[in-house]
Amino acid sequence: MPRLSGVNLVGVLLAALVMWILGFVWYGVLFSEAWMAGNGYTEAMFEGQSGLWMAAGFLIPLILAFGLGWHMKQKSITKLNTAVLFALWLALLIGVPLMMYNYVYSPHHSWQVLLIDGSHTVATFVAGAAVLSFFD
Repeated sequence: MPRLSGVNLVGVLLAALVMWILGFVWYGVLFSEAWMAGNGYTEAMFEGQSGLWMAAGFLIPLILAFGLGWHMKQKSITKLNTAVLFALWLALLIGVPLMMYNYVYSPHHSWQVLLIDGSHTVATFVAGAAVLSFFD
């Protein structure tokens, strides 16, 4: 299987796909209205926006999946339970604090948005690492 820096690229691609789909479900189905309201967005603000932005958004989970895979490789993490715990700690100690910038500096200071974004970050990291654990 193709590798980059020892990381299985098929695993990265599949993990990124799972993470991207999770993002669609999170923001497009489950929490769309609450997230938009918490940010002060309206449907009209998104009218006419190119669908290419959604496709380009695949680069984000692709980079995250590679990063998770690389760190897991450095730590020799191959078991599902260890990968999930590792990703949970990364999400809580790095990912969620990054999401907190928006809460602190946004004029809305929306706890609702922070909870949606933060829980998405945790779920995404855990899902990605879980998939990657099957691709040593």
